Amino acid sequence: MAIAKSKARHIQAIIYTGMGRMSLAESVKQTLKQQVAPDSKLVVAVSGGADSLALLHVLQTTRAETNIRIHAATLDHGLRGEASAADADFVAAVCQQWGIPVTRGTLRPNDLPAGVGVENAARIARYNFLAQTAQAVDASVIAVAHHADDQAETVLLHLIRGAGLQGISGMTVAAPVPGHPALTLLRPLLHVTRHEIEAYCAEQGLQPRQDHTNQDTALLRNRIRLETLPHLRQINPNVSDALNRLAAATALDFRYIEEQLKQAIADHLSITPTRVALERDRFGNLHPALQHHFIRWAAQQLDSPEVGYEHVVSAVAFILRGTTGQSLSLPGGLLLRLDYKTIDLQHADAPPVSEDIPLLPAGALVDVSIPGRIQLPDSAYVLEISAEPLEGAFQLSVPENATIQLRTRQQGDRFAPLGLSGHTQKVKKWMIDHKVRQALRDQVPMLTINGTIAAIIVENIVVISEKFAVRQPDQSIIYVRFTKNMLS
Repeated sequence: MAIAKSKARHIQAIIYTGMGRMSLAESVKQTLKQQVAPDSKLVVAVSGGADSLALLHVLQTTRAETNIRIHAATLDHGLRGEASAADADFVAAVCQQWGIPVTRGTLRPNDLPAGVGVENAARIARYNFLAQTAQAVDASVIAVAHHADDQAETVLLHLIRGAGLQGISGMTVAAPVPGHPALTLLRPLLHVTRHEIEAYCAEQGLQPRQDHTNQDTALLRNRIRLETLPHLRQINPNVSDALNRLAAATALDFRYIEEQLKQAIADHLSITPTRVALERDRFGNLHPALQHHFIRWAAQQLDSPEVGYEHVVSAVAFILRGTTGQSLSLPGGLLLRLDYKTIDLQHADAPPVSEDIPLLPAGALVDVSIPGRIQLPDSAYVLEISAEPLEGAFQLSVPENATIQLRTRQQGDRFAPLGLSGHTQKVKKWMIDHKVRQALRDQVPMLTINGTIAAIIVENIVVISEKFAVRQPDQSIIYVRFTKNMLS
């Protein structure tokens, strides 16, 4: 294991003030010692600018002390024409001179993800490239050159956009790689300032490349760096330090809230790759701060972009005031549904809920013979029917030569459950009255005899129709049971 992930965020929160103003090299070495296991391999993202060139140099020159192996990666986004290609050439030449293996990537315009803006698309493509490189060279950690001034800009950017605690916490020293959670993103320079990086480059005789797009104030981050922060420094010359301390303190608070949430919901939660479900009663008993945090946290479990504050407020109000069966669309293709017992946050295109109970695909219709044994489609369960007794089976009275079918509900279905003296009611209303979860209603198995519903099987409970109940021992009887095929 290359990194102690469970401790990474805590270390990030305390390390800023704990390091003081040690040298750049010492700062990087201490971060590596705290975060990375000996003999680990790091993929180092290098653009050729001062930040990444300084990072690559210090990692290379301290390898004997840190006992790590490095592999450089540089990506030509193709967004600056010849200049970006020249940057990649520069990185490749430096790596050859320093004896560092390097992977070079080139993007074509149609390689960028659509619909997310050029900046964000380039960022996604960059992380995908770095992740592919890491997997190819058998590395689990990717090192990037974000520094303390980047952190200050990030905190201000999130403040301007009205972010919550997580946004104000800024970047962490170690975090999962976006879109690739099995890999770790490491920021060894996060507590080093831009001035210290430039001084290091000068001391070591490094001549980094210049990206002139960093001066484009049409981009919000550049405007914050070139205009907003200089104004703030007139009020507080150490504003970058102050914003970094704010991020570290907020990260501790955020971590505490996250731990409290996980403890509060641990025994009341169900998670799959496409669905997060929490008991409604449990959600209602949470402190409002934890209710809000749950929405953000659940969305992150589904790999969705962070849900904004307005949507979080709407989602909480919807859960507390909504009624069973209602749903609310959220950004990132998410759907929030209210069931009888649970709050379900899921991908809008998620397949039907998979449960460890007998279920059928919606619209299924299967002919059944006596005796018969049928594997339920897309299920581990088997239906068995026999004229002879079966252990654990329920019984139905059946006319001779009856047509027996297994199916799901259909439009206009009616049912006469035992105890209503033969009176029928709509299956839809019966399911509502008996609190059958909405997500399961189209998958509930029903056994019909000559076209009439004889039994409904709901979460391993069998409800028999009055008409087909066994009342006399001399009636024609069939025995029916559902068993789980343990070999499936």
